Amino acid sequence: MLTRSCKTRYPIVLAHGLAVREGSGRGSYEPWGRVPAALRAHGAQVFLGGQDAWGSIESCAAQLACTVRRAMEQTGARRVNIIAHSKGGLEARYLISSMGWGRYVASLSMLSTPNRGSRVAETLLYARQGVALWAKGNDAYWRRHGDAAPDSLRAGEQLTPAYLAAFNRHNPDAACVYYQSWGACLGSARTDGAMMLTRGLFYPLHGESDGLVTPDSARWGVYRGTLAGVSHQQLVDAFRRDVPGLAPRRFYIHLVRELKENGF
Repeated sequence: MLTRSCKTRYPIVLAHGLAVREGSGRGSYEPWGRVPAALRAHGAQVFLGGQDAWGSIESCAAQLACTVRRAMEQTGARRVNIIAHSKGGLEARYLISSMGWGRYVASLSMLSTPNRGSRVAETLLYARQGVALWAKGNDAYWRRHGDAAPDSLRAGEQLTPAYLAAFNRHNPDAACVYYQSWGACLGSARTDGAMMLTRGLFYPLHGESDGLVTPDSARWGVYRGTLAGVSHQQLVDAFRRDVPGLAPRRFYIHLVRELKENGF
């Protein structure tokens, strides 16, 4: 049954993370899976971020700005609520702070955003020559699949702890925006083989994580907790199925209902 329980004061913009983009033709890895349809069925006005899969924070934030503007124009709202996964949260923070768009953003909800960086990215970049060669091919691939300005090497560098330490100094929170965040950790769950592999390769150096991002790195603003037994990909319904630690559609419906209850 259709409801209006997710009809928030301001429209919802879903900002995806690295290595995916809407309409890329990558099947089950389409950003957000079943979530947009579920939110719309409950009355939410939902817009997809539209960022490149492998753009820099700066270029993707500019693309996100276009989506925010479109959302306001189409709905008549003065602001938006951004729900962001992974690197999408950094792009939203850059949009709010460095680009001065805080007055257009009512809230930012971040899921496993590497606000303090990822040791996985840092470790991979040690093999810089090999990574640079891979990045060149990856950029060419994603340019053919719709990216306007792919820059894989810079995107990776921008996820390192050293880069994020400087980024955080230059992008302080805007007083007019409500910030909240969640982290995740796989623990002993074996529901995502790829993320179990990355977690295993970099543990214990990286610490407990969802495969790519630790809860400590994800913590920002009001920390709403760590989702246990959930991978980085499962947070955004990448496989279109529930797992013991998370029913994605239910989670995001609850998140948006809370935004509505809080006047956002």
